[in-house]
Amino acid sequence: MNALDHLLAVCGVFSIPIGIFIQFIPNELVLTYGGFLVDSHDASFIVTFLLAWVSFTFSQIGLYWVGRYGGRPVALKLYRYFRISRDKQLRAEQWFEKYGSWIVCLSLFWRQLFAVSAGVMRFSFRKFLMVTTLIFAIWSFLFIHLGMMLGSNWRMIGPFMDDVLPFLALAVGIILVVRHVRQQPKRVKESA
Repeated sequence: MNALDHLLAVCGVFSIPIGIFIQFIPNELVLTYGGFLVDSHDASFIVTFLLAWVSFTFSQIGLYWVGRYGGRPVALKLYRYFRISRDKQLRAEQWFEKYGSWIVCLSLFWRQLFAVSAGVMRFSFRKFLMVTTLIFAIWSFLFIHLGMMLGSNWRMIGPFMDDVLPFLALAVGIILVVRHVRQQPKRVKESA
């Protein structure tokens, strides 16, 4: 039994908030493990879902306020810790300015970058919270159900996500661009 399996076995359903807050275990993995626990009747779906959803929401809120009160100097230190380049940070801020609140959807893929950037840019906390709670509710529900379907094969989610994640990020990006273009058709026609 490797260290990750041991940690998950010892912590059970509470490995979900631990993995989400500490962020050293991929969140897809702990969510599918939670689905496995539900499937094997070691945890209830509602408890597993609420633990994941609330943990994601509070971790994002914490990162938002670190960015808001710490500003860019603290954000830059955090970005270095999470191995986020200055170029990615500047690009995230440009996306916030261009696409608005729905860019927070990309937090599914780069949680620290978009939550901290939203705070640094003093983005509306109400909008941030609305989008964050919505997308992480869907994300939690989806991966817990995947874990229930995979059962004891829940570890397969790692290689699967390595293959699918770029396409998911691209799909979310396309949706955001289409939404942006639809909201500002006059400006798009003028630039053509």
